[in-house]
Amino acid sequence: MKKLTALFIDDDVFMLKALQRTARRSKPDWDFYLCEDCNNWQSVLPKGVIPDVVFCDYLMPQSNGDDVLLDIANIIPSAVRVLLTGDTAEDVVTKVSAITHFVLKKPFSIDDLTHVFSCVERLNALNFNQETRNKFGRIGYYFALPEIVTEVQQLFASDDVDIEQAADVIIHESFIAAKIIQLANSAFLGYSRPTVSLAEAIKRLGLKMTETIVISMAVSDCLRDKVPANLHHLINDWAFNFSSQSRQLSQSMGFNSAMTDMVSIAALLTGIGQLALIAESDEYINTAECDEQLFVLRDASILTVYILTLWGFSVDLCKLILLQDNPNFGAQAFNEDKLGLIMYLVKLRLLCKLDKSEKETLLNLVSDKQIVDWIDENL
Repeated sequence: MKKLTALFIDDDVFMLKALQRTARRSKPDWDFYLCEDCNNWQSVLPKGVIPDVVFCDYLMPQSNGDDVLLDIANIIPSAVRVLLTGDTAEDVVTKVSAITHFVLKKPFSIDDLTHVFSCVERLNALNFNQETRNKFGRIGYYFALPEIVTEVQQLFASDDVDIEQAADVIIHESFIAAKIIQLANSAFLGYSRPTVSLAEAIKRLGLKMTETIVISMAVSDCLRDKVPANLHHLINDWAFNFSSQSRQLSQSMGFNSAMTDMVSIAALLTGIGQLALIAESDEYINTAECDEQLFVLRDASILTVYILTLWGFSVDLCKLILLQDNPNFGAQAFNEDKLGLIMYLVKLRLLCKLDKSEKETLLNLVSDKQIVDWIDENL
């Protein structure tokens, strides 16, 4: 496995040494390089060494850290970029959000560094090629998770989750709260009695699905100004429909609740990559009419996984998201391979109707009889 590398840039030599000591305790098998002169950061790297992650102080005599990280983004776009700052005012964080992947507040802890290192390791484990890493590193839609997401995640991480407290947090985001209640009343959950209680809706959906909805809707809101309203609405509705139908099909195939939750979450989060691509693409931003091709945007799933990995989501969930575009047609066991095939088939159903020849080809590829029967009836 590739040996990972980090570069630390700070004009304070004592801070650099502290960073190095803390980093080595966390990741003794990594290589670490230190730079005091931010204008000559390339000189401290041995020939041929490309850092996987760069940590840079925000306020330095020669340059601000955001300018240094912008320079690094242009030269080594694949590097994960981390800003270290004692100033976490909203205007500072907003200013650097398109350049940095992480903003760490001083004084940082070993847990802060370990979280970043873990995300970099997960990204490396996905084996994206250098061209893909460079491509995604060049464009600026990397934003920290919105505050409501971090609040909800902290609440749900507790061993004794207070649902009422979570509801009190979410209710301040009326659009998110309404979507959670709407889904809790939808037919696929199977409840005969409607509810208008947000706390009860959270209990019905479960913590994982509630957290995913909060993430999806909060991120969607961040990109709202960059995506035409009709496309924004269409993608959100499509993602929720994709999620619902993936859950229903996996349930009908006999998957347990944990696996149906997983496939539903993976399908819903795919909308993040679609929105982010459209937000950055002139090709789609001026589209007058939306059609089914919108949902087969090249690299949407890969971009979703790239972003989620940097947010600390599990490798297993990210691999499942990728399987929707490259399924194992021979899958038969109750595992992630079959869930990936289910996502692929649901997407086909949502996008188009296969002609006779395409359907025959697909049927010949699939081994699982349940799935063969479903294809015969639904595609």
